[in-house]
Amino acid sequence: MKYKIHLSNNQRQIDVDDAFVRETIEAVLDAEQIPQAEIVVALVDDPTIHQVNRDHLQHDYPTDVISFRYDESEVEEAGGQSGPLDGELVVSTDTACREAAEFGWDSKHELRLYLIHGTLHLCGYEDSTDEEKQQMRDRERVVLKNWNLIPNYST
Repeated sequence: MKYKIHLSNNQRQIDVDDAFVRETIEAVLDAEQIPQAEIVVALVDDPTIHQVNRDHLQHDYPTDVISFRYDESEVEEAGGQSGPLDGELVVSTDTACREAAEFGWDSKHELRLYLIHGTLHLCGYEDSTDEEKQQMRDRERVVLKNWNLIPNYST
């Protein structure tokens, strides 16, 4: 199997299973032509992601998704992954529910967007500058088309 995706579902906000997470992440990895990957996904609540954000990034607030590369030496320019991708995503379903309500779409769609966004970070994409944000959003839209989804920021 070229992709190993492990789900740790530590939340009760969104009814989600392994297949949902797997198909979302595999769509990104396929689109980015990643040959092999092993990714751990932790679905958590806001207090948990807040703690992770504070401990690892020194940001004292909850966020949507945090990505960790296990081997940073393999990161190349976005879309130029050469070796096996090995990383972890920590995703807040509390934030997904809150943001989905604000944007007027299903919380599972918002969660799918976070999984895509986090996986793109693992693939080497950044979103620190306006240009990087635009590139990230362009790639998100490409993958979201698999489910005929258009994120709110696209309208």
